[in-house]
Amino acid sequence: MPDWLFAVLAAAAVVLCTRSIRVSGAGLRLAVLYVVVMNALMLWVVWKSGPSWSLPAVGAVSLVAAVYNLLAALRTTMGRIQRIGVPVFRTLVRRVADARGPQVMGVCVLFSGIVVLTAFTDDEHPEGVQFHVLPGQDCPFCLLEAQIRDFLGEADPLLDEYRGHLRTGSSRHLLVRRASAAEPWAGRLRDRAYYRVPSAARRPPCPVHDPLLAA
Repeated sequence: MPDWLFAVLAAAAVVLCTRSIRVSGAGLRLAVLYVVVMNALMLWVVWKSGPSWSLPAVGAVSLVAAVYNLLAALRTTMGRIQRIGVPVFRTLVRRVADARGPQVMGVCVLFSGIVVLTAFTDDEHPEGVQFHVLPGQDCPFCLLEAQIRDFLGEADPLLDEYRGHLRTGSSRHLLVRRASAAEPWAGRLRDRAYYRVPSAARRPPCPVHDPLLAA
């Protein structure tokens, strides 16, 4: 095989693999990891088997492809985010509760003080669309705990479990779901390393949660 053809095929493989990873549906962090590993393996192959000039050439193509696809993935992610107010938040929650099923809803408070709602109710709100309630006058933790009470009941132990995590500085992700309208709601808390309680400067004063978070 001619040296130039080897370099062209290697560069084409890098571009195609990078794009395939971006459109595969993998999360942004996982996609970045896949791209880094794939590019490292491809450059190793070029270094071992190709002419000396092919390594910087394929490396340049690899860098351009990675940056382009990373920016495209960021644009796609940002395009799935809709900023809403508290009244719209409550309306979307009721739409989930009134849907025929299956119904799934996720709510979490980010370290920035933003309340994130992911609701799967119908084709208009497919998986992956996020609704962000920006910090304002409403306590984000009160908004989340209201969903625990409304969907699971006042006495559900998940409320105490959630507050227990808040005391340690962990802002857990609430997931509530049921397979059909005839079944009861079930809830659980999901943890992520970057789910941290927002600082006092990023949330409004709250007589319920300020003493809890200061404990």
